[in-house]
Amino acid sequence: MSITVTVARFQGKQRQEIIQEVQKQMQEGALQAIKQVLSACLEAEVTAQLGREKGEPRRASSHERETDWKCGHCGCQDANHFTRDGHYKRNLETGYGHLQALHVPMVECQRCHHDVICTFALLEKYERFWIDFHQDALFSSGLGQSLRAIKERWSGQLRSPVGLRTINEIINQVEPLVHHMQEQHFPEAPTVVQCDGIWVTIQKQKEAIQPDKTQRKRHQRSGKKVVILVALGFWPDGRREILDWEIASSEDHTQWELLLKRLWVREVTAEQGLKMIVRDGCGGLGEAVALVYGNSILDQRCIFHKLKNVGDKVRSELKGKEHKDTRKTLMEQAALIYHASHAGAARQQLCDWSQTWRPQAPDAVATLERDFEHTLVFYQLDAVTREWIRTTSLLERTNREFRRKFRQAVTFGSVTGAHVAIYLQVQRLHACWTKANWWDVSHALSFSLGDLYP
Repeated sequence: MSITVTVARFQGKQRQEIIQEVQKQMQEGALQAIKQVLSACLEAEVTAQLGREKGEPRRASSHERETDWKCGHCGCQDANHFTRDGHYKRNLETGYGHLQALHVPMVECQRCHHDVICTFALLEKYERFWIDFHQDALFSSGLGQSLRAIKERWSGQLRSPVGLRTINEIINQVEPLVHHMQEQHFPEAPTVVQCDGIWVTIQKQKEAIQPDKTQRKRHQRSGKKVVILVALGFWPDGRREILDWEIASSEDHTQWELLLKRLWVREVTAEQGLKMIVRDGCGGLGEAVALVYGNSILDQRCIFHKLKNVGDKVRSELKGKEHKDTRKTLMEQAALIYHASHAGAARQQLCDWSQTWRPQAPDAVATLERDFEHTLVFYQLDAVTREWIRTTSLLERTNREFRRKFRQAVTFGSVTGAHVAIYLQVQRLHACWTKANWWDVSHALSFSLGDLYP
């Protein structure tokens, strides 16, 4: 369709119509070019598999030319017995739009005259969406977009509805990468590991059946609170990485022990370079660390959580606006204790601080004094960056990214969905920390899955 252009400036509806027409013609041109490129690449792949150009006669040979393609009837894999057998037409959804009547080559086995199963590198059989949609789903989900947001965008691009389940299944296909990551051994253990938990809701299916809004029979579902136990590692060269995670029912020591034992199996041990674990005051985690690592590593209590508990006590003891400045001064002086040059100086500062504030806030003073020695362990690792070893603050920032995704999802429909969502966030954070591009990293995940299960 031609477009009439005049000297007059286009405005309003006329400008909108012209731009829309240009966009339509651009899309049609792009789809035509894509169709030609895909067809040519498929033909080239057939040529490579058969070992002869189109129109070149098949030669009988006593030497087999084994190929990945296999006859669906007799199981023959000798390309010397394969011939081209025309094409079939199929539709394909791409990121550029709906591709109609793509010509896909067919191959026939001359031994039994049945079709050969052609596993093209560019095209998956029976797949409605091309690989660029799979890559887009991982990229968008990693950025925190909801399934409904992705559905709206895809449906608009294709001018046809796309189901939420379809998108969810595409995203959940990377689950094998989750297991692969949790089985990989570390050539060098991190020097410091921070551990913490974050709570989320996962739906659980019941046996009872009830009709949904469209009167379809569905199993009843109920939400259950679970905790995701996360371990974040730091290396001396400044590298940091989320080592592993565990979806658990509680922060009991038995649940933490599962995570720590898996890290031990993956060689996160003192022999490989681990020196310290930083944790909050959770008794379950402390017990698990003692059971798995014993006295081989240092156990540091998080200063941030300790000061937070002190702050909670101060607000309950010194209430009201009239004590605002007093509370601020007390907390500032408490924080300065951990800026001492060595552990002995920190103990002396605590003694002075306690004498000053005990009359006004005895509970706050008692809270800081309780297990105070466990918060001074970091002084034994002077060569390591203190921001890594004094608190779990960097892990708290990481958990903030997880919470953003969890708030968007509200609740996960399955444990698999939760694992995949965490994995994509982990990969995005790793890309951010290594100055990589999430677009490139997310697009490479589809190929990583193919390499894992070729």
